[in-house]
Amino acid sequence: MKKNQNKETKDANRSKALVYVESIYEQRLAKWPVEYEEMMIPTRYGLTHVVVSGAQEAPALVLIHAMGIGSTMWLPNIASLSENHRVYAVDTIGDLNKSLLTSDEYFPKKGADYSLWLTDLFDALGVDQAGIIGASMGGWIAMNHALYAPERVSKVALLGPMGIRSNVVNVSTRLTSILLNPSEKNKHSLISWALGENPIVQKDYAEYMYYAVECPGKMGFPSNLPDEDLKKLKAPVLLFLGGEDRPIGKPEPVAKKAKKYLSAIEVVILPGVGHLINIEAPEEVNKGLLHFFDN
Repeated sequence: MKKNQNKETKDANRSKALVYVESIYEQRLAKWPVEYEEMMIPTRYGLTHVVVSGAQEAPALVLIHAMGIGSTMWLPNIASLSENHRVYAVDTIGDLNKSLLTSDEYFPKKGADYSLWLTDLFDALGVDQAGIIGASMGGWIAMNHALYAPERVSKVALLGPMGIRSNVVNVSTRLTSILLNPSEKNKHSLISWALGENPIVQKDYAEYMYYAVECPGKMGFPSNLPDEDLKKLKAPVLLFLGGEDRPIGKPEPVAKKAKKYLSAIEVVILPGVGHLINIEAPEEVNKGLLHFFDN
């Protein structure tokens, strides 16, 4: 009986969290500064929600958000990016957003799985090749797509990405502690650690991430790519690193490793910036992204 009561409580909390997340998502999407269209695209894992902006004939850019944040994290960037590009802001399947898994038992777990998911998405959208911008876990997904489907990826921009030399053990330990002991103290500790101290980030994303922690998604966990896989990445890469990015760690060792193994790499380190680089330093990021993708 107690086991059934615990399950009922968890299911009720999950349903409540989903309602709150959808409400927050819609409030943020209402602030989207340019015209957009929402699409639900069928893939092997389920329906993927995409927010599309920019001229249909313009070169394609695919944006992949950080874990537990949703594609509305690109609010500070979409106006600049969509001026000369057809921009697809994708809700990662299995994360807490508007994408819908067909089954909670069938979701991408490894980098190759996420590449297959993106291949389905590209095919359905009619996108032969695109530039990809990925933040945090989204950067790991972007690198894997460039690795497993190189002909579909023209350039890759990474913002504080998991997968090169990130604090995988620290992130895993903190997430595990939440699963074992989902106390309010542990939840707020994880959110504060991940988001950093920037008041704009805390104001706009702490609540969303709280409910993402309350209602964890069905996703693979990003690991650092083996050196030999990094060497295989031939697409030009623009790497943004924050000087105060806790999930990634000190930027200098990450930059050093990226330059050692990635054949075409440009690195930008932003001192004093935390994990959500595009939100904390939108002007620098937008300028760098436009120069990278337009040249």
